[in-house]
Amino acid sequence: MLRTSLASFLALLPAMAAAEGRVEQRQSAAPDGIVQIDNQAGSIKVIGWAKNEILVAGTLGRRAHGLDLSVSGRKAQISVDTDHPHGTRSDLEVHLPAGSRVEIDSFAAEIRVEGVNGALYADTVNGSIYLAGGFQEVEASSVNGAVEVSGKLKRARVESVNGAVSVKGASGEIQASTVNGQLTVSGARFERASLETVSGGVRFEGDLEPKAVLDAQSVSGEIELFLSPGVSADFRISSFSGDIDNELGPPAKRVSKWTGQKELEFSLGGGGAAVNVETLSGSIGLRKRP
Repeated sequence: MLRTSLASFLALLPAMAAAEGRVEQRQSAAPDGIVQIDNQAGSIKVIGWAKNEILVAGTLGRRAHGLDLSVSGRKAQISVDTDHPHGTRSDLEVHLPAGSRVEIDSFAAEIRVEGVNGALYADTVNGSIYLAGGFQEVEASSVNGAVEVSGKLKRARVESVNGAVSVKGASGEIQASTVNGQLTVSGARFERASLETVSGGVRFEGDLEPKAVLDAQSVSGEIELFLSPGVSADFRISSFSGDIDNELGPPAKRVSKWTGQKELEFSLGGGGAAVNVETLSGSIGLRKRP
């Protein structure tokens, strides 16, 4: 009996080593297909390249049963096989066609993506997200972690609960929010921007299209908008108890002598775009963009 058990154990050693150690798999893939990545814990690094091929390499955690890479038509799936509900710490590096639509799901993994110019969707609970590239569209969300996006973006939805949010090089449409953390957005010309925090500050720097809409809200955080002095826009600014500092036009006025609420409405350049800013106790600054 002892010899049988020992023999069985020794026979399992190669499989155990493979599951817990280094892995590498590759398959051909469509240049603009869908790639779904599921690694619940650890790290995920995605790199876009010119090859019509997916290469996955990395290290699996001790509770992992293996790595699954499957391609069917234009759809590819990559996942760490484990019975643990929140995964086992595994570190993956994925090379895939740059034009892919990439969908990443995780519970506790740091996510990094570079060189991808298709659409990108990334979601994690406990981990930060760092994205760099010329994405067609981005949706990125973390509960406990920072989210940083850079590149020539045309459409983005970015959010975090406990973490800073930063978007650089964007244009077109953006929706960004955070509860506890700084929110920073900078880029070229925007058609629509919706920015929202609870206790974090907001900093926006960019130009507005003629019919653009810029909405910025915060409860207790400071909001600063850096706009060109030549912007054509209609402004509606309000703060219940915070200060309003306007470098672009007239000063704000108190709504009533009985409260500290201040409001400000004015137009520049004949109007056109709509800029709406509101805070409860946070200050508001309208700044001249250099």
